[in-house]
Amino acid sequence: MRICFIYQGAGLWACERAEKMAAALSAAGHETFLVCNGDAAGEERLGHLRVLRLKPRLANPALSRLVKTPYFFNPLWVAGLRSVVKQFGIQALQVIDVPLAPAAIWVGRAFRIPVVLDMWENYPEALRLWGRTNWKTRVFKNHRFAGAVERYSVRRVNHIITVVEEMRERLIAKGVPAERISVVTNAVDEALFSNPTVRTETPLDAEPGCYKILYVGKLTAERGLDDLIRGAALAARRVPNLRVYIAGDGDDEPRLRRLAEEQGIGSQVRFTGFVPFREIPSYILASDLCTVPHVASPFIDTTVPNKLFQYMLLAKPVLVSNAKPLVRIVREADCGFVFESGNAADVAGRIVAAYEARGDAEIGERGRRHAREHYTWDKVAPTLLRVYERL
Repeated sequence: MRICFIYQGAGLWACERAEKMAAALSAAGHETFLVCNGDAAGEERLGHLRVLRLKPRLANPALSRLVKTPYFFNPLWVAGLRSVVKQFGIQALQVIDVPLAPAAIWVGRAFRIPVVLDMWENYPEALRLWGRTNWKTRVFKNHRFAGAVERYSVRRVNHIITVVEEMRERLIAKGVPAERISVVTNAVDEALFSNPTVRTETPLDAEPGCYKILYVGKLTAERGLDDLIRGAALAARRVPNLRVYIAGDGDDEPRLRRLAEEQGIGSQVRFTGFVPFREIPSYILASDLCTVPHVASPFIDTTVPNKLFQYMLLAKPVLVSNAKPLVRIVREADCGFVFESGNAADVAGRIVAAYEARGDAEIGERGRRHAREHYTWDKVAPTLLRVYERL
């Protein structure tokens, strides 16, 4: 089949999941395309994906972004998808998340081709959370309207892919037949992470003798970094030479820097900025404890980040919040420590417990074994292939 992925964003770095899917589908004889946003002209390649940028590119960048905004019913996206389907003979559409699902459904109907909805996250709940701190989200991306679009979409696509079992259960509770949902979890590419070919020097290497806690990812409100910083401030009283490394960038960085200063650990929290994907294994290997402190909420309870499995595959003990998928996976693997989201004292207690257990290499090894058995891409890809075999 000729399969076209539809992604609302512009940054191809965010398409790691799509590229892994494309590699598996290509190995099975399918041809894969990606239609996405952005201002780059022409076509490009992202691994096995043939990337097609949405046109037009207007002289005014702000106007161009406005015209190409992935509103649920943006006619430019509908027209662009129709053009791609006709030009390249697309035989199936896989739309990433809810915003462009109606456009994909309408184009799929017009050409009588199946549509798969790949639900990376609980989009209405994400908007509800982001809207608390961003008035533009509240006004222009209303979570109630997004919920209505989600209800419309899940009843009309041919199949739904979710990242975790918790999302599948949520959809079944909303009346979606179980046989129309498959769990294709986020998973790590073992070739990249089990034996990294390049070990680069990192800021963590510059501070030998410290106990190093690492977070990798975006710096936004739902990531729970407030909990991590407040908990680390309390734990620093009992953990000698404690350091927290926050590897990533995002809108929340200035506020988090101020919080670290207010908590009295400004000199012990290191903000590294954006880290290229190829260097992430080196950061993980140089750390003592890796964390996913995401805020437990209806949004976070229905997804799971790749970084958890990357940490586990490199045999690092993990510190996670009690968001449902995180606590389930870590307890199944018995590979780390779980704290109550929003409870800084509990974060501190778990950090101290991890420090006291730092000599027990078996904690990380249990995580490595569990990741290899359940959360590497070669274990997950067959589920995706079965979806397209049925279609």
